[in-house]
Amino acid sequence: MPSSSSSTIMHHILHAIRDALDGFLFRLQQHVALRVAIGIFVIILMSNLVALVDLFLRPEIAYFDTQHIVVGLVTGSVTTVLFGMLSIYVASMKRAMREIKTLEGLLPICSRCNKIRTPDNRWDVLEKFIQDRTEATFTHSLCPDCARQLYPEMYAGEKPGERG
Repeated sequence: MPSSSSSTIMHHILHAIRDALDGFLFRLQQHVALRVAIGIFVIILMSNLVALVDLFLRPEIAYFDTQHIVVGLVTGSVTTVLFGMLSIYVASMKRAMREIKTLEGLLPICSRCNKIRTPDNRWDVLEKFIQDRTEATFTHSLCPDCARQLYPEMYAGEKPGERG
């Protein structure tokens, strides 16, 4: 059973590795040339994988054997197509993330009139606050309870909840 000091050290090592990986991935997002270089490296590696394995496990087979070339071309082509599809998917996800607007955190709202306090201490109507910060638009209608209160003559003789 490991001691607590060794588990603490392991925790710090794993934390440092995670931080380094996070930093690398962040830099990778910023540098298109680095992403392209890594993609080309992976495609070349995948294209030569069978030949490299055979180089060590079956040295009698020539590196530039016809089978290695055919398999390498197919594997490289498939890898290139998959990288292309992945790039298109990542680009569409980035575009979608730029377009998404969310409301987060606590929203101070008046318990009487439902106005929301903005960060600059103004009180905006709920609809304006949401429309200014999202792509949402509002239409207005009346719920059955409010319709009964505003137009009691239309609902005379009905029990609450009787009409949808």
